[in-house]
Amino acid sequence: MDPETPIDTAAPPPLGRFVEVDGRRLWVDMREGPGPCVVFLPGSGDVGLDLWRAYDRIAPSRAGVIYDRGGTGWSSSVALPRTAAAVAEELEGLLRALRVEGAVVLVGHSLGGAYAQRFAQLYPGRVAGMVLLDPVHGAWNEAMPDRLRIAVNASSTVVVTDEHRAAARRWRDAVTADLPPEIRHHVRERHRSDALRTGPREGANFTEILDELGTGPFAAPTVVLQAGAIDPLQAQFRSVGDLRLQLDALRHMYATALPEGSILRELSTATHSDIALRFAEDVADAVSDLDAVVAGAADQPAGTGHEPRR
Repeated sequence: MDPETPIDTAAPPPLGRFVEVDGRRLWVDMREGPGPCVVFLPGSGDVGLDLWRAYDRIAPSRAGVIYDRGGTGWSSSVALPRTAAAVAEELEGLLRALRVEGAVVLVGHSLGGAYAQRFAQLYPGRVAGMVLLDPVHGAWNEAMPDRLRIAVNASSTVVVTDEHRAAARRWRDAVTADLPPEIRHHVRERHRSDALRTGPREGANFTEILDELGTGPFAAPTVVLQAGAIDPLQAQFRSVGDLRLQLDALRHMYATALPEGSILRELSTATHSDIALRFAEDVADAVSDLDAVVAGAADQPAGTGHEPRR
């Protein structure tokens, strides 16, 4: 398929269904099970099925949801970028439509981690805890050396070449090799159709999202999984030296943002791009470990949280 030829988003993947939320169709797959329900939020440019391995691994023991937020995957188009609050409000509408009651566990990767945090700020009673995979945090620019700080509309200046697309295709083919064949086909074709367009569009308001989140601690008990290896996709745009500095800055930023009793765990062979796709067992273990973190947080005195920036 030509990378510029869009897939018919009206034709659903081989599983899941469409749910209407505020006049738009969102693709979702849900599995029943004991709670709290685990809800997966992919990073910018990714789709719910990218997180299939982790979703499938937790499914025997937990209720779970994967979905495509508006403007991504097989869900209805919507103008990008969006505020983190708009994505959080859409997710709350989806959970109501699915009749998911009570607190959920949010698993968010990269920009999806920022959306998870904003959901926890806006709907604190809806979040039991979070597992965040190399997430964006509001203190990003404060934590980074000057040359690694993100400027306003920085993603709009990134030039994506045919070489970048070819490298991304080879990488995607590698990280999806173990998916079930029918899912693998749809995921690969979806990304080939997208041709690296959605990711930069979703991230175009990166600095505004940082302002939305604020620089305080994560707003719920949290397990952070940090990638410890240099990302080959990021290395197309930054030097290896700068990426090592970024890893060090992120390590300090995450440690500072963790609420008491929460966990920071580094996966030495994971990269930013593959941590959510290839390390499903670690993600599932983190969801299990979060139960102890949540139990410990419940024993903390009231009034020890922070007030997020609004």
